[in-house]
Amino acid sequence: MKKEVLDQRGQKIDHIKDYESDGFIRTWSIHIPEETASELDKVFKTTWINTGKKEKEFRNKVCDMFGAKHAVACNSGTAGLKAAYTSLGIGPGDEVVTTPYSFIATNTAILEVGATPIFADIEYDTLNIDPKSIREKITDKTKAINCVHFGGLPVNLTEIRKIGAEFGLPIIEDSAHALGSKYKGDYIGAKGDMVMFSFQVVKVVTCGDGAIVCTDNEKYYNNLKKTIWYGIDRETKKADPLDPLPDDITELGFKMNMNDITATIGCVAMDHLQEQLVKRKEIGERYRRELSGLNKLTLLNYSEDSEPNYQLFPVHIQDREKFANYMFERGIQVNVNNRRNDKYTIFGGVREDLVNTAKVDEDCILIPMHTHLTDGDVTKIITTIKEYDKI
Repeated sequence: MKKEVLDQRGQKIDHIKDYESDGFIRTWSIHIPEETASELDKVFKTTWINTGKKEKEFRNKVCDMFGAKHAVACNSGTAGLKAAYTSLGIGPGDEVVTTPYSFIATNTAILEVGATPIFADIEYDTLNIDPKSIREKITDKTKAINCVHFGGLPVNLTEIRKIGAEFGLPIIEDSAHALGSKYKGDYIGAKGDMVMFSFQVVKVVTCGDGAIVCTDNEKYYNNLKKTIWYGIDRETKKADPLDPLPDDITELGFKMNMNDITATIGCVAMDHLQEQLVKRKEIGERYRRELSGLNKLTLLNYSEDSEPNYQLFPVHIQDREKFANYMFERGIQVNVNNRRNDKYTIFGGVREDLVNTAKVDEDCILIPMHTHLTDGDVTKIITTIKEYDKI
């Protein structure tokens, strides 16, 4: 029988929800700058809260900070991915080579447009999609490659872009974790066919929910603008008081646009991004220094080409359930936020050829990473992990 584990208040740990974990050092948290409320008040007083000036300002902030050429704003990261696939003309009968190790939204978005996700294996030491496995999965039906910068650690974009160019396939970067990460000195989003940033509640920058899709391709940009709003480019609506819509709509679009309330929260948060990145880097590098060389815990491989934003801090751990119970009993929340997607029936069932994915699904876990962690919290986390390592 499984041992019943209680928290410091006597509650069963497996019944604790994120919003009930006040007594713990939490795995993640949010950062809402103090001036957010006053900036929202200004928007409310304008009486315009739909897509407007603040949405445009938010897009411009992202482009200016990361050097992106074009951007559209959506109401969720899932919507952003669906918009990317739709604007590329991907649909029934098509395949997208993708990672099996991510939150399911990465791949349900492929199902939503009627296409089939084809799972490549991942690299055990980075949790990112393996370029060699991508190449093996490409068929005549493949219409795109999807990659996730897991935890904010960039994928091997050099090799993946090389494969994309060789086969004439666009690359969709699910960069939900990677706002502020860099690859070979460039911000993620500075270059790329489709790069989707999520602003969901626990991201480095949050709007509560929302996304921006960046592209350096003019055609993709024009398609995206129509995809996210009923097949209409809002920026080219007619100045006609009786009928501002175009004379004809030739492509199906969706209701995915971001409103000015959401965008205002994002604008304020973007002004504080660098301080967030600095704090996360301090914590992440301390973890990497002080948790290296342990017997039961293995760190990821952070290559010299990459500068992660430390959205998450995943590690490999021996006897994961025992470790999780050990940490929870001592007031530290750890989390398994992602499972191999192929285990779910909607994706067709477990693939036997995903060897590294299978290993990761058994031993990967997230330890706390957010800017509300104090030096004392980080010390306690490190000390507790080292104690576990000696058991």
